[in-house]
Amino acid sequence: MPEESEKLRREIGFLGAFSMGFADVGADVFLAIGIVTLYAAGYAPFSFLIASICYITTGLVYAELASLYPYAGGGQVYGMRAGGDILGFLVGWAILLDYVLDIGLFSIASAGYLAFIFPELHDYITINLGVFEFTTPYIGVTAFIMVLFLIGINLIGIKESSKFNELLVIVTVFTEVSILILAFLFAFSPERFIEQLNFLGNPDHQEHVFYTGLWDIQTENFIYGITLAMSSFIGIESIAQAAEETRNPWKYLPRSFKYSIITVLVFTLSFSILGLGVLGWEGLANSIYNPIAQITSRIPVIGRYMALAVAFVAFSITLVSTNTGVIGVSRVTYSMSRFKLIPAVFSRLHKKRAVPYVSIIFFGLIGGSLALTGNLEMVAGLYNFGALLSYILVNYSHIRLRQVDIESYRPWKTPINIQFRGKEISIVAVIGLIATASLFTLVVIYHPMGRLLGTLWVVAGFILFLSYRVYKGWGITESISVKILKPTITKIKTIVVVPPLVKPELVYRAIYYNLEDIHDIHLVSLIELPKRFREPVHISWAEIISMKRDVEENLGYICERLRKSGFTCKSHVIVGSSDSLTNYIEGVNADTVVLISGKKPRIKGKKGFILNDLKGDIRIIYLFMPEFG
Repeated sequence: MPEESEKLRREIGFLGAFSMGFADVGADVFLAIGIVTLYAAGYAPFSFLIASICYITTGLVYAELASLYPYAGGGQVYGMRAGGDILGFLVGWAILLDYVLDIGLFSIASAGYLAFIFPELHDYITINLGVFEFTTPYIGVTAFIMVLFLIGINLIGIKESSKFNELLVIVTVFTEVSILILAFLFAFSPERFIEQLNFLGNPDHQEHVFYTGLWDIQTENFIYGITLAMSSFIGIESIAQAAEETRNPWKYLPRSFKYSIITVLVFTLSFSILGLGVLGWEGLANSIYNPIAQITSRIPVIGRYMALAVAFVAFSITLVSTNTGVIGVSRVTYSMSRFKLIPAVFSRLHKKRAVPYVSIIFFGLIGGSLALTGNLEMVAGLYNFGALLSYILVNYSHIRLRQVDIESYRPWKTPINIQFRGKEISIVAVIGLIATASLFTLVVIYHPMGRLLGTLWVVAGFILFLSYRVYKGWGITESISVKILKPTITKIKTIVVVPPLVKPELVYRAIYYNLEDIHDIHLVSLIELPKRFREPVHISWAEIISMKRDVEENLGYICERLRKSGFTCKSHVIVGSSDSLTNYIEGVNADTVVLISGKKPRIKGKKGFILNDLKGDIRIIYLFMPEFG
């Protein structure tokens, strides 16, 4: 890593990391249900199901790579390691487009739900800037103002921004579950849902579709709907963008990815089925700005009142997704700048807040400018272009990294791996590469605006990259970033609590056979002093000092054996109370505590039977070794 006077701070826990992914992807259901149904008609659930293949596979690939490389930048970092600076830049530049569009798209969606409460926001206003004037709905103006608000939130700090996400995600999950239960029980019509399956695609010609003439209009609209359905699954990479600010990334990142994949998939498919059975495909298609609120309004008795609350929650969660876009775009540019892919100004951190303020302001305003148009369909078409291009390259990078970083420790791996010619290949990554490349091809064919502007974005990026290289005097194909980027995750700081005077060989075997050498071992023994109010214990200070010397010798022997086996190891002996041990563990910022015992522990709650007062996110591992007894 390059030397920096200021660094990003690890202030995000599991809920914060999960919220990043759920807010950015989970909010999509409030947007995508209506717009996908406009094109796919009664087969909208199948559009989502097909598109979810890209989401599931790419999400699992990100889960492995983010825990392997917990740096800000996500896919851009994996591309650099797999194929050098050019590939890293292309991945980062595609993700950058994705996040800029995320800001524009979801701020418009957020304002659209606000318009359900205040219908006058659908009116138009003419803005005169002197040089030119343009007409936009008040929805666009409102979206732009919200982006300015989020830029301010992010300038305060990542901790505050993450807490903002967490609160609204909890409210959103509760609201979505409530809607599904009530609407399926009291508003859903199985007959209406089955009837919708007669409509494979919208039968009418649509303005934004490039028709190839290879199939009939309905089929081509359905295919277009599949490409838009991907917009409901974009954003899983947001978890990786904050990896450098996540505590215990080797533990929380894979878990956050997996939980996000499951919850988003369940909610998206459930709402697409529910919408068809409540409103029918035409009803959903006429509600592209606020489909979930329209579904809720059909619940008998309480629906019209509940719909207002749902519209507000939808407004809030899409605002959170916009916020995730601001976080993501600033972390991608921060990372690209730090690894010498774009000018250094974008990696500049605020001295007090430790946030990349230049990137937040500059690219936040670009996203805000898109929001000002208020054009939901145009921005959605562009959104898929950048995301799918980056997903193709991330899946490819995963396949390459299994060959490049063979020896690197992976805290978590994608399932279904095979050996081919002596090399390990992930079937998940291969399926992900094929699926994302196929869907990207459809986006290029059927989205003329995305094809044009997306290509211009890539060309402009390469011009910037080449100009910066020439300015710095570096070779175009020279990989500067690889010299900076560490090949694997940092060690897991692990404290092993060793009972005093136990046989050293037993402790060594317990560690060697149960822990990977990724653990940075800190052996700690506690010589506990007798308490005054207990029965007198006849032990002198000289005996305590002698015992301490013997324990230090034993721990030194264990460390020496562990170092020869590839571990890093140090030891410490504490003379005092159990509180002294707890304070020591917290003082060294341990990630994991291992307790070795010859008796099965009596576990009290989450923390265990000895260290009940530990604070923070320290993992407790119990090694039950009968020979210790």
